[in-house]
Amino acid sequence: KTKIYYPALDGLRGLAILMVVLVHNFGFLHYFFFGWLGVDLFFVLSGFLITSILLSEAGTQKFLKNFYMRRMLRIFPIYFLTIAFCLLLMPIITSSLPMIYYKQHLLWFVLFAQNWLYIFNPPQGNSILLHFWSLAVEEQFYLFWPFIILLIRSERKLLWFVLSLLAFVMLLRYILWHLHIADLGYDSFYTFTRVDGICIGSAIAILWRIKPSFLKNYTSIIVLSLAAGNFVMYFLNKNATTRLPYLAFIGYTTFGVMFGLLLNEVITGSSKIIEALFNNKIMIFFGRISYGLYVYHWPVYLILSPVLKNYFATYTSNQNIALLCSSLLCTLLAIIVSYFSYRYFERYFLSLKTRFS
Repeated sequence: KTKIYYPALDGLRGLAILMVVLVHNFGFLHYFFFGWLGVDLFFVLSGFLITSILLSEAGTQKFLKNFYMRRMLRIFPIYFLTIAFCLLLMPIITSSLPMIYYKQHLLWFVLFAQNWLYIFNPPQGNSILLHFWSLAVEEQFYLFWPFIILLIRSERKLLWFVLSLLAFVMLLRYILWHLHIADLGYDSFYTFTRVDGICIGSAIAILWRIKPSFLKNYTSIIVLSLAAGNFVMYFLNKNATTRLPYLAFIGYTTFGVMFGLLLNEVITGSSKIIEALFNNKIMIFFGRISYGLYVYHWPVYLILSPVLKNYFATYTSNQNIALLCSSLLCTLLAIIVSYFSYRYFERYFLSLKTRFS
């Protein structure tokens, strides 16, 4: 059976959260434009880890109850705590971040369906909970995937299913783009239906059970195939009157596969460089607090950044320096909050997971 816990994956999770924080808190520095890919890395990790757990436990006593209880204990506490904070305390703290949109659509957040809400009714007033879209995508995956695994007991058939799902999502994005449906937020739809990483992570978990050497033997072919697909996309767009959206057509999948190959290298531990990059105390620390840091960093930034920027602007006439200082301090405060949240709040709920193992 596939091993479930790999310490270096905490380091890989640390990379994912650092990428997200960089693009959110330091987006004014164009060096970090790639940071949004951290979400796709999270998706690949979730697909791999959750599928590995489900395949190892499928058919055991109270399989579904144990799985869902553990997910609830991990996800719910700080998720709903943050929503309560934003709805109840935010209006008292500041009037610059109106919460009426989130109050009117609270049920979407309770049901973890806000990714679809954002497609047809984008957030108005402020984006303080905008980053919760990815949590909704993962929760929807958690909701249905265990039943699929129970229904398709053959691991080979399950692999074909997840690869077919990936192909279907890619085809669906093309069809919707071709139809040009009025009032459909295409950019949002492409973003919020990008389950490519989850499918790829799940496929790797299945491959590790049925043919562990597959990725090692075929890595070069996979990379060459991705390169060929990207070249085709480039030449199609070069002479096209209407450019095809790169990310929606092949970009999300390309990055998902590359992250999947990186995850495979981390798991095998065959590279000393990768081992040194991800299996160290700093990256593992960020991996451990990654969920809290993902949830907290954006609200902390939106609340404090304007105040801190004005404060630092009194000491320098360079607005970029004031913005950089405020972003650094916001990030440091978010890390501190996430650390204390993990140590004194989240770990209590995580300790309860042993009752459902």
